[in-house]
Amino acid sequence: MKSKSSCMKELALTALVTAALLTAGCGRGLRVTEIGPSDGEHSIMIASYHSEYKERVRQGLIDRYRDRSRITLVPIEKLNSVDYRKFDALVIMDALHAWQMFNMRTRWFVGMIDEPEALKKLVLFFTAGKPSDHYTFMGIDAITAASETQDHAGSVRKISSRIDDILGKP
Repeated sequence: MKSKSSCMKELALTALVTAALLTAGCGRGLRVTEIGPSDGEHSIMIASYHSEYKERVRQGLIDRYRDRSRITLVPIEKLNSVDYRKFDALVIMDALHAWQMFNMRTRWFVGMIDEPEALKKLVLFFTAGKPSDHYTFMGIDAITAASETQDHAGSVRKISSRIDDILGKP
């Protein structure tokens, strides 16, 4: 039988290891970050969570807009703190979980926007096991794609096309 002291040491060590693992996992996540000129022509918010595929798509969008726009990257779990009125374009990159049933953060964010003009600033991009050419989320046309890293450029083109339409670019 272990002593109380021995059990306390094991418990402390377990807590320390758990905290270290959680911290290491968070280190890979997305942080609120601003990129591009502060006086940029436009402001774009990109909300997402970490995945290799989404990182490639995000980087493609950053590369395309960083010289002329202020880009704010937001972890999807902080989407509830975003003031959508501050941005010219809002990109939300999420994954389709049970075809909308579990996209609570995205659902909440879209649902809180009550101005029809502001809804037109949204670009919704969902990764899905079975992408669809005609998919809507809460009445908004959305882009879907499989998380295949070799095809991230196609997703960047589709999202950029929507952003350009919103920003009034040819």
